[in-house]
Amino acid sequence: MWSDSTAPASHDALFEATDYRSALFERFVDSVQRLGTSTRILDLGPATPVGLNFWTSRGFSVSMHDLVTREDSGAPFDFGRADLGGVLCWNGLAALDRERAAELVAALRARLVPGGVLFAIFDGDGRTVPGAFSYRICDASRLRIEPTAGGVRPRAVSTAEIDSLLSGFKPTRVTVMRHGSREALGHVPDERVDAAE
Repeated sequence: MWSDSTAPASHDALFEATDYRSALFERFVDSVQRLGTSTRILDLGPATPVGLNFWTSRGFSVSMHDLVTREDSGAPFDFGRADLGGVLCWNGLAALDRERAAELVAALRARLVPGGVLFAIFDGDGRTVPGAFSYRICDASRLRIEPTAGGVRPRAVSTAEIDSLLSGFKPTRVTVMRHGSREALGHVPDERVDAAE
């Protein structure tokens, strides 16, 4: 997958597109399906027909707002009513500056239903500026990562910033993938479920 034996320290390193298993994406899908089709999916990456079909074939409505390939306008984030079961941030949080990323997460948190989930990817190790990558759904447990030539150049996002961004979600899980990206999954607490456990 990498052109040499180590992960790249800069965005100029060569990288091949590849499919990989994502346990956190699999948990995201399971969580959203448990919430049911009365909830909505928000996709914040460049939408693909395969990704849209993945959700619509399961009966979900999907809203889209591309943060990965389009420059942020600085306008307030408004994603409609509070009926989101799941949000796919992809690597969109790294396309925003630190303050805008925090604003986005707060806006999303307010629109997720109890038990709703947020899935995000942070490329690189958090110290060096990563290359530009895009992700897409292969199936309920596999994603595809591929280098992109255009779009917004991501910034390095530290693990401490990830923890801060997702502090309103419980539990939060962060997994380091073999290709060097970090995936994060946060759940909105659901007092009904938490009280029963």
